[in-house]
Amino acid sequence: MGEIIEYGNLQRQKNTISRLLIYWTRIRELSSQPVSVSKQLSEKLQDVSPRSRTMRLASCFQSVLAQYPDNVVIKDIDVMFNPAYQVDVLKILTEARKSKPYSVIWPGRYENGTLYYSEQGYPDYKAYEVKNYDITCVI
Repeated sequence: MGEIIEYGNLQRQKNTISRLLIYWTRIRELSSQPVSVSKQLSEKLQDVSPRSRTMRLASCFQSVLAQYPDNVVIKDIDVMFNPAYQVDVLKILTEARKSKPYSVIWPGRYENGTLYYSEQGYPDYKAYEVKNYDITCVI
């Protein structure tokens, strides 16, 4: 399902890509300045009881995203990886894309078809195989 393209090929294909774009590298070359969502998302989550945050994370994220224009590039999504939430962050990101076109800068690393967040052995460590998600990973 997911695909990986090189940044140099992005401009030729950008108009035909309907998936969530996840930028892993070369973010300095983006045409628009990425917007940090960490503070707003954290504030929304603070208004939710700790026991309900897992269930409300997606709706809190979508309400933050709704404040921005279409095709915004967002960054600083680290709060979503809180191990207490036990959610599939990429699934939340791809679901939100159905309501609003946007792109995201990945806060981790990419290697051999897999996006990683954190490092193995840490409680917030996650590994996502690109092929399992409706995303386009730009490397």
